[in-house]
Amino acid sequence: MEEKKEGGVNRDSNVDWNDGDSDANQYETLHDKWNVIQEEYLKKYPKLAEKEDLYLESVGFEGLLEKISEIRDKPIEEIRREIENW
Repeated sequence: MEEKKEGGVNRDSNVDWNDGDSDANQYETLHDKWNVIQEEYLKKYPKLAEKEDLYLESVGFEGLLEKISEIRDKPIEEIRREIENW
């Protein structure tokens, strides 16, 4: 699945990344936010932390979402929303 981007901002998400004073505004993309919350997210889901390939950038961010989706047996859209709202 290819991300829709306008001005470098991921438009596939439900979050308005330009919505004023929200904390989400500090992140240009969902990938940027993931880089900040990754450690905390993996602590919450220890089963994910066992998978070292989640740390590799070789699969890209969409590939990372797919892997998390598989491991947690949740739709990619749900994983994306969860990260957006973290």
